[in-house]
Amino acid sequence: MNQVDRRGFFITFTALLVLWAAVLMTLAITVVPDGYWYSYFVIDYSVGFIRRGLAGELLGLFGPEHYFLGLAVLRWIPTAAFVLGLAAVAWSVAVRSGRSQRRRLLALLIPVLPFGFAFGLFSARTDLLGGAALAVFAVVLTRVATARATVIASAVYGLALAVLSLIHEATPFLFGLGVLAALTVLAGHLDGKAFWASVVLALGPSVSIGLALAAFGRQGVSPQLCQLVQHGPMNHPLAGKPTIGQLLSGFHYYVDYHDWFCRAFLPLFDMTFAEGLRFVGSLGFVALAGSTVYGLVVLAVSVLAIAHVSGVPVRRYTGALRGRPLALVAGALMILPVFLTGVDWVRWWVIIAFDLGIVFLLYTRDQPEVDEPPTRRTLIVFAVGAILLAVLPIGIIPGFGAPVPM
Repeated sequence: MNQVDRRGFFITFTALLVLWAAVLMTLAITVVPDGYWYSYFVIDYSVGFIRRGLAGELLGLFGPEHYFLGLAVLRWIPTAAFVLGLAAVAWSVAVRSGRSQRRRLLALLIPVLPFGFAFGLFSARTDLLGGAALAVFAVVLTRVATARATVIASAVYGLALAVLSLIHEATPFLFGLGVLAALTVLAGHLDGKAFWASVVLALGPSVSIGLALAAFGRQGVSPQLCQLVQHGPMNHPLAGKPTIGQLLSGFHYYVDYHDWFCRAFLPLFDMTFAEGLRFVGSLGFVALAGSTVYGLVVLAVSVLAIAHVSGVPVRRYTGALRGRPLALVAGALMILPVFLTGVDWVRWWVIIAFDLGIVFLLYTRDQPEVDEPPTRRTLIVFAVGAILLAVLPIGIIPGFGAPVPM
């Protein structure tokens, strides 16, 4: 494939990528109901110190007369922030660190990865804000060259993550692995003392808030929280028991948002740790095992896709991760409570893929292979694989066996 043909390849694929993103946006706006995403923003601190209360305080800025308008705006903030975080990584890989065809391929690959654009669009929970923060933090680590600058960047990130933990309490536990991987791989200039100081500053404040919420956050306040939610129509197609054809044609079925939230969402929110354990266990071995296998496939696809396009071997990246084995173990242990109390096991694996994938992408930017011209086989495999990932967004499935809030 000559230079002209390759230029046409990149132009064509970029155009198809833009078209694909536009189609997904259209589906998200016109077909997929937003009511579930609203539920992350309706709980505030009026009943006391409670998890996710800061998100509800943001809704309060709009005033009661603009309640549903505020929800409609806030629903898109996690998605927008996450996509901008992905864009920052793509810019760092393909522009900031140098220009080559493989770098451009990596930038085009990022949106269609299992943790890419579709995940940010169709899994628009507030923990995506933590993903956006991790992406920016990882990019910053590629730009700082001294231990002092890294420690300062970690402290700033730690404060931001602490605030985000008040919006979604699982945020530091979901992205702790990514933070530790980023400091291990992208800040290789740190000695042991500076490394662990950076870890404490980056994760200490948010983990402390998470533990404080678990120890002191109010429980059993569902009746009071229910009263905070306004009445209004919410599109909930599944409640109308539609056919597949109706769903695809944009079938609408409206329920009262207040009644739905109090019936379907609050019982999940008000669970204790022990109740969360029992809820996860109620899914059964088959569902959890299926989610685990599926999640491992998602992780493998993500890492292998990055390795193939960049030309950087996975074993070199994993070798860099093993440079601080204790940190890697700590990151894996941090996400364990999320698996124990949350049923969205595939979603947790997608976030693990994001944690490790973002760092891998930024790791490739300084490897010699990424500046070598891609072979014809690389381009063909990239095109086929990327199209399959775009048509089959395997990262948007939250898990198997979990009940749908009705």
